[in-house]
Amino acid sequence: MLISCNNKGCLKGSSALLKEDTMEVICQECGLPITNISDSMKRALKSFGQIVRSNERKASLLHCRSCRANRDIVLDQNNNTVCKICYSPITITPAFKMTMEEAGSGFERIDTSKQKTTKK
Repeated sequence: MLISCNNKGCLKGSSALLKEDTMEVICQECGLPITNISDSMKRALKSFGQIVRSNERKASLLHCRSCRANRDIVLDQNNNTVCKICYSPITITPAFKMTMEEAGSGFERIDTSKQKTTKK
């Protein structure tokens, strides 16, 4: 869907993309948010699949039940795998853990005893 950018210096028509987390429409020509887009147009962009997609794809992203999203995993002070964001435990097989260490990507280590976590 062709949308006109309202940013000074751009003012071009492009296939704008919807940023789902902030619900902003981004111009593909200048990279700035377009401000005069209605909610119904944003829903149309989403239904047409014109959304900003993340280029980050890591092998160590696993589903965290607390965050309800795919997150990077790290090791705590007890060598347990935890979510990098909320520090909830994530269970993985020893074979997967060994494969990650052999691949060279390894795991970042953090000390969760000093981190404050909130329980829901």
